[in-house]
Amino acid sequence: MKKITVAHLLPNYNPFPPLYPAGTELRVEQISVRQQRYRPVVICGAFGDQPLTEDRDGMRIRRIRIGKIYRRLFQKITRLDPMPYTARMWDIISEENAALLHLHNEPKLLSGLARRIERQPMPVIVHIANEKPVIPDNTPLVTRWVACSRFMAEWLKNSYAIPEADIRVIYTGVDTLDRKPLWEMEPAYRRKLRQDFGVEDDNAVVMLFAGRIVREKGVAELLDTFRIVRSRSKIPIYLLVAGNVRETNDPKNEKTIYGRAMVKRMEQEEGVRWIGSLPPQDVHNFLLAGDIFILPSIWNDPFPTVMLEAAAAGLPILGSAKGGIIEFLKGCPGEPLIKEPEKPETWSGHIEKLICDPNLRQQAGHWLRRRVEESFDWSRVTDECEYLYDEIMGAS
Repeated sequence: MKKITVAHLLPNYNPFPPLYPAGTELRVEQISVRQQRYRPVVICGAFGDQPLTEDRDGMRIRRIRIGKIYRRLFQKITRLDPMPYTARMWDIISEENAALLHLHNEPKLLSGLARRIERQPMPVIVHIANEKPVIPDNTPLVTRWVACSRFMAEWLKNSYAIPEADIRVIYTGVDTLDRKPLWEMEPAYRRKLRQDFGVEDDNAVVMLFAGRIVREKGVAELLDTFRIVRSRSKIPIYLLVAGNVRETNDPKNEKTIYGRAMVKRMEQEEGVRWIGSLPPQDVHNFLLAGDIFILPSIWNDPFPTVMLEAAAAGLPILGSAKGGIIEFLKGCPGEPLIKEPEKPETWSGHIEKLICDPNLRQQAGHWLRRRVEESFDWSRVTDECEYLYDEIMGAS
């Protein structure tokens, strides 16, 4: 039997497959390579010399390349784009005979596709992983909404009056088969990893952060906290920070200004090691070099993928009591959820408790590893998506 084609639609600003840790692109990749009953076609932007059409690992990738001259003339200067990204996307949807559209974390794509979907109706899923605005006039076009956490499901209901029956909560996943926890690693291997990141002292306790270097992720608050904890600790402690800084030519871009300021501060802060952005395949080794993972978000973080990756590495996690972080860490041994995360003093006692108690670190790490093994494998994510496709296509 011929498989129904699902078009996974991505915005044009991130490369696919992901070249750096990016939750949305990672999710699309891991779902697509595991789909069994449906034919996945990923439609995305083209970067560098990437081929426009590529078949790999059971999925087809169709890329859209928009040249620099075209972009400058029609998208920046005149704003009269005769062939916008979504129009090109629709041409590929038609060429590939897609019968179901799965939009990933960019609701504005729906605006560009709206008239075409009205003329040629087909089922549409919009997958929401953060609080990006949705145009209310477009909501009738959506067959089902997928929220990355219960927190995001409530946001859809409260912000846009989306009925509960039209929302599915599908948590993201992590690969536990190919990622061993730290207690299964040879001590010499782990020691080498730590040395590679500038930690020479075998007795040191290493704190980790990985994520975008932006204000809402609480990087400044984390550095303030680390300074307090380090000044009081009798044990050598380090903080390793991995992540990307928004790069732009706009000198007034707030995210770029903040990111560069944090990098400058980290380079001057004693005990802090600024690692920079890591490719996805290097993230697990980075995590294995640590002892405690910190999620200091000062916003309602919907459900950060790195939280699952840290759990897969067997690390104890301290996280802000905000957004979807609560849904994952609730019930973990110790006191992993930090209220008022914007205040550094609220973190210090929790961190010091883990620093001084290796048994608690181990207990929390084992609990979190079991949690991702049992409930957050990528095969589960794929199954839940395909069950949703079955439901929609059976009813369409």
